Order: sequence, then structure tokens, then C-alpha cells
Amino acid sequence: MTIEEVLQLADRLVFEGTGKHLDDLQQVVIQGVWQGKSYSQIGEECHRSESRVRDVGYRLWQILSKQLGEDINKNNFRSTIERLFINSSFINLFNHKNHHHIFNFCSPISEQPQQQPGIENKVDSTSSYEDLGIAPKINFFYGRNEELKIIHDWIFLQKAHLISVLGLSGIGKTTLVKRFIDLNSKYFDVLMWKSLRFPQPLNLLLTEIFNNFSLGNDSVGLNEETWRKLFDILRQKKCLIVFDDVHNIFTEQQFAGQYQPEYRDYKTFLKMMTEIEHESCLILVSHWLFKET
Repeated sequence: MTIEEVLQLADRLVFEGTGKHLDDLQQVVIQGVWQGKSYSQIGEECHRSESRVRDVGYRLWQILSKQLGEDINKNNFRSTIERLFINSSFINLFNHKNHHHIFNFCSPISEQPQQQPGIENKVDSTSSYEDLGIAPKINFFYGRNEELKIIHDWIFLQKAHLISVLGLSGIGKTTLVKRFIDLNSKYFDVLMWKSLRFPQPLNLLLTEIFNNFSLGNDSVGLNEETWRKLFDILRQKKCLIVFDDVHNIFTEQQFAGQYQPEYRDYKTFLKMMTEIEHESCLILVSHWLFKET
């Protein structure tokens, strides 16, 4: 595991926990600790006091401990990150219609995947409707060409309706999906990004979707008419919908797949996505908390 990979992973974890990227001093502290240096050595090299470096390190370990769910400190930082990297830092792409693939976190820098031959796609430069307001902006992206190609093939060749992107917190699952959208947005009629960081009952989420298509302003009920309207949209238009932070609708510290009571309707919806014929795809982005629906 290179120091560049360590900094990239730490930056994602810190950003997810604080909304801010690593600053220069935080990067220096992480690099120095990774190389086995003392706080005093790090301070001498960057012309900062030992107490300042120690304080920055202490706050970093607090953030990383919270994000990774275990105690992180200067002494165990490297061994913990290496262990997590070896055992857990994989992105699991799951096509609920067929089979799954598991990919390592790191992949070589490569070019944008080329469009596969024989795919009949739209040629419009923009989709007819976009709701990506809360999707992340991608400033840097490295590698993952194989994962992007797999998602591309599943959606355009295999016509997958439901895909899960699973993995350790901070590993870049959301970034991977947003990168796929950036590369392929012109092939969809509708793009939607819904965050479940603070989840709402399914009927309220569907109400938002219906409002986007001027299908009424009142809160919808989960009945036959609602499902008919929804799948009429998914049949008539090629939609790509992303549910990010899906782990929040499940019960913590329970067996995988245990929905919180107020979110059990999502299970019905996910099952219908795989069973009813339509032209669209739903991508779920989640931590390692649930099993196949």
C-alpha cells in the first residue's frame, strides 16, 4: 500500500466525517506517522512545534476512529489501515439479476472506458431530466476502469435493473457511481440522485419523484395506482436512479438485511425493480450492512 493510497483513503474518510479535505499539515502528519516518525521529527521537518503536530494527529485519530468504528492512534495507525485494506477495502458490485464481482480498492490509472460496440444508445448530449443536486462533484479520479466497464455492460448490455455498490466507508463507492454518471449521462432520459443519509419513508420519496414529473403534489400512498404510475415512468423513459447511503434504512448491529420498521416498504420496491419489466436501473450505494434483497 503506497503513501498516495493511504492519503487518498484518509482524505475520503476525513471528508465523509467533517465535510473538509485533508489540509497540508494533516497530510504531513499522516505521511510521517506512516513512515514511523515521531511527532518531534515531523515537527522539525515541517517547521511546526511538536505540540502542534501532536494536536493535529490527535484530532485525526478521533475522526478516523469514528469513521472506521475502532480505536485509531499513532501507534496502531499503519497496522490498522493495512489490515483493513487487505481484509475489507474492496468494492463489491452486485448485479441482482445475475452474479457479483469484487474489485480491489486500487487500480492503475487508465483512460475512460470506450463505448462497447452494438449498444443502441441515445445520441442527445443532455438527458431530458436531471436531479443531481446533492450528487458529489468529482475533482480527481484515478483508475477503476474495470469497475466502470462492468457497470456499463450490466446496464447497457445485460439491462440490469438493480445494482448494489458495497464496501468500506470512505473507499470511494459514491465517487465511482458519480464518475459513471459523468461519463454516460447522455445515454439516459432521466438522472436522479437520492441521498438516504437522513432517510424518509418510501412514499415521501416517491412523492418527490412524482412532483418532478408533474404527476401531483399530494403525498402518494403505496397502492396499485402509485406502482403503476412509477413503472410507467420507468418503462417509458430510460432512467438511472441512485440511492446513496442505503445502509441508513437498515437496523444497526442486527443481522444483515433487517430493515428499520418505517423503511420496510423499500424491500417491496427493490424486489419489484427486479421483477417488473422496464427500461431503467436503480443503483444502491451502501456500507457493508445488508445482503441480497
